[in-house]
Amino acid sequence: MRLALLLAALLLGGCAARDQLPDFSASTGQDLPARHFDAVIHGRDGTRLSATVFQPALKAGEQAPVIVHTHGWGGWRVTRPNGFYGTQMMSGRAALKAWQAGYWVISYDQRGWGGSEGNIEMMNPEFEVQDALAVIDWAAAHLPRLSMDGPNDPRVGMLGESYGGAVQLLASAEDPRIDAIVPIATWYDLGEALAPDSHLKVGWTSVLLSLGLATGYDLGKFIQAPYLKSVDGRMREPVRAELKAHSLASYCERGQRPQADALLIQGMRDTLFPLNQGLAIRDCLQQGPQDVRLLGMQGGHILPPPVQRWSGLPPFNNEAVLHCDGRAINLYQAIVAWYEDKLRGRSGVAASIPELCVSLDLDQGLALQQLPGNQRIELPATAIRPLSSGLLQPARFIPLQQVQQPSALIGVPRLHLENAERLPTLFAALVVQRANGKSEVLSEQVTPLKGRASTELAAVSTQLQAGDTLGLRISGFSGQYLFNGSWQLSSSSLQGALELPRLLPHAQQLVEK
Repeated sequence: MRLALLLAALLLGGCAARDQLPDFSASTGQDLPARHFDAVIHGRDGTRLSATVFQPALKAGEQAPVIVHTHGWGGWRVTRPNGFYGTQMMSGRAALKAWQAGYWVISYDQRGWGGSEGNIEMMNPEFEVQDALAVIDWAAAHLPRLSMDGPNDPRVGMLGESYGGAVQLLASAEDPRIDAIVPIATWYDLGEALAPDSHLKVGWTSVLLSLGLATGYDLGKFIQAPYLKSVDGRMREPVRAELKAHSLASYCERGQRPQADALLIQGMRDTLFPLNQGLAIRDCLQQGPQDVRLLGMQGGHILPPPVQRWSGLPPFNNEAVLHCDGRAINLYQAIVAWYEDKLRGRSGVAASIPELCVSLDLDQGLALQQLPGNQRIELPATAIRPLSSGLLQPARFIPLQQVQQPSALIGVPRLHLENAERLPTLFAALVVQRANGKSEVLSEQVTPLKGRASTELAAVSTQLQAGDTLGLRISGFSGQYLFNGSWQLSSSSLQGALELPRLLPHAQQLVEK
């Protein structure tokens, strides 16, 4: 039902903008009232982009920076203060908070979505990225009372989740005019995120294609041979290469990094773009001089049950408050504080935002300088029958460590297999067996294993109690990776070692309810 309601909203949400740009010629020396109006912005290739501009209330002589808001895949711009995207989606709500705090906000439909023309090019640097820069050009040419750094160089922030987060990273790598960005739940390498080691996340790709069809998207390149061949669950190399070329990963590899100060927000339970993607973005950006901070919330891209536990939160499943060392951080207030510090020069306003904070659940989290290091734990030789494990029979659980005292587990495990090239496709998840007998797949994340001697597993975070047992769950089937099982009848033997994040033994004192 929730998905049906969302699709219905998507079908009705986007509309082409009429150019309603006010006459600002008489506004010099006068107060500007808060209002919003539609505008048509031409991309650098002439494509018509539909936008809604939110004008802040400004006193005579007062100036304001501009925030460019970009929507996610299947979405559209914030069309009015009480519209769907502005009330239900994280970046839309944050955009309106910024407007109410006195910022110009331009929310536009990316090409091919909503009321904008053009074809969707999957974040192609020559199209979607250039469109974002054209929006900045338009703002500098048409909006009055902008805070300016120089000719055609307004003070600019960007904001958006998922697809709308990726465009910020690439646009900032292309254009130094962008001063502060807030990418929410986005990717570092789109090909690897959608298909780790080429194993396609079929549930998520089905959702993404459904959203495209629901909003009238011409499937375009998705009916080309390399994409069609991926329906068997394996992403083909030409597709991986194209998606990587449209990702920050390719920019960072050639030393072209985003130039704006960045507040990154990523989800622990996000099975599309998990925390690993945010950590990779952070690693890339920290090579430069800018300020980079990462907040690891619980939510993000969450599949409906029974694949994932539904939180009851609005679409996009994000919480409004992140807890760090017992301190509650309202994410919307943090975003506005980020802009106040970086765009208005109110130094220190963003000091309350930690360099790195990772939530353990909706009520607990830890502020860290870096993730804890890993400890190596040898795995006993374990027999597994891929055809039945995790499907007809329970998955194999390999116990690794019993918890002796209240602790926090936060970090990125890494699995090393001695006989990886001889193993069939398997799926690994870090699991905790609670002292009360219940088992929990940490962060609800599963990682495919096939042929790699060393595999980075999905990042995990959880609060542990004395008597809990940490272990590795291995199966031959996963609901997150339908069609990717090997269906091998015979048993295989798995052996190697796991690098497990070291427990933080004093965490309970910091996060105790």
